[in-house]
Amino acid sequence: MFRRLLVLTAAAFAAAAGPAAAQDLIGLTRAIGVAERSLSARAIEGELETSGGRLVYEIDLVRGQVLHRALVDARTGKLISAVKPRAENWLRGWFDRDRLRSGGKATPLGEHLVALERHSRGEVKEVEFEIYNGRGVYEIELATAAGVGKVRLDASTGQRIALVHDD
Repeated sequence: MFRRLLVLTAAAFAAAAGPAAAQDLIGLTRAIGVAERSLSARAIEGELETSGGRLVYEIDLVRGQVLHRALVDARTGKLISAVKPRAENWLRGWFDRDRLRSGGKATPLGEHLVALERHSRGEVKEVEFEIYNGRGVYEIELATAAGVGKVRLDASTGQRIALVHDD
């Protein structure tokens, strides 16, 4: 719950700073591409956060069956840090093996997000990776001119599974 609050605070900060400031952000799709290329890993989740008083994209990636967390500066697109969260790797390795295994075999998320934004003329705001009925699924929050919705993609093929509009 606390993590979600940070996401909303960062998004609210960017929106409150005005449209010009929001346009200064590189976007989650580009940040994921930077992280995937820099770490030679598969991104499975990403969101806008604050760290040290600045806006960053926090991106979780999997290489092999090891979780990595990258921070990408939301304005410059530069990789700030990349770590292997020790406690999370232990917990996920113990309780969430299927999620790590599926995430490591997923197709590159960055390519799917670029295509999704191009096709919808929207902007990806957040990505989560879940296991539904035994398969890896990207759940993507997408803002378009028609509103905000969630798109679910099969993580192994990139095929759209579902599209749900928020009210």
